[in-house]
Amino acid sequence: MNKTFAIVFGLLLSILIAIVPAQAVGAKPDQLYIGQVFKIPPKKLSMQGQHILMTREEFRDWLFNSHVNRKVNIIQQHHTWLPSYKHFNGSNHFKMLMGMENFHKRKMGWSNIAQNITTFPDGKIAVSRPFNIAPEGTIGPKANTTGIAIENVGNFDKGHDVMTAEQKETIVYITAALSVKFGLTPSIDSITYHHWWNLRTKQRMLDRGPDYNVKTCPGTGFFGGNSTSDAINNFYPLVSRRMQEIQASRR
Repeated sequence: MNKTFAIVFGLLLSILIAIVPAQAVGAKPDQLYIGQVFKIPPKKLSMQGQHILMTREEFRDWLFNSHVNRKVNIIQQHHTWLPSYKHFNGSNHFKMLMGMENFHKRKMGWSNIAQNITTFPDGKIAVSRPFNIAPEGTIGPKANTTGIAIENVGNFDKGHDVMTAEQKETIVYITAALSVKFGLTPSIDSITYHHWWNLRTKQRMLDRGPDYNVKTCPGTGFFGGNSTSDAINNFYPLVSRRMQEIQASRR
C-alpha cells in the first residue's frame, strides 16, 4: 500500500513540477520553461480603407499566412513615374495610395487601384488590391491574369530619382517572398518588366519592342536597367539569394 502510494505521489509530483510556474521551482521570472504559455497580443497593422501599410517583416508574416485562391506565376515590376520621390514626404503613404486609386478608377476606368502592392522610398509596403483579384493596367490581360503587380513609387529612368537603399531592399525582399510563396524561380518568365510588353498588342516583346510602343517602366535605371540582360545579371541574383535566406528562416 505504502509502495503504491509512493509511486502515485511521485507521478503526481513530477506532473506538478512540469506545470507549476517557473518561479515556484526556483527559476528566474524571465527564464523559459517547458509547458510555459505565452500571451502574444496580435499586432494591429496600419490601415486606411483597403490599403494596408506594412514593414518588410509584417509583409512576410501577412503573406505566408494568406490564402490566395487563384494561380499566380508572374510578378510584375513597375515604377509610378508620377508620383515620384518629390511627392513623398515620409508620412503621406495613404494620401498617395488614395490618389492613385482615384486616378485609376476615375481617369483610367479601372475597377480599383491597378496594383496589388506598392513600395515607397522609406521601404514601407502597401497591399491594396486583393491578391485574389488579378491586377489591371496597360500591360495587358496576358500578364495580368496570373500576375501580381508591384508598383514602386519613383521615376527610375536614368537622370531622375535615385532609388533609396531601403526601397531597393524592400523590392528585392518582397519579390523573393512572393517567389517563395508561389513556388517561382526568378527568370524572364516569372519576374517581368512592363518594358517588355507591347502597349498596343499587349504581347510580350522582351527587348524587341519598338520605342513608340513600349514604356520604359520600371525605369531605365531600375537595378541597372530595364532590359532582360539587366534583370538576369543585376536583379534576379539578388532575389535568388534572398529567397534562400527566407526559406532557411522558415525551416
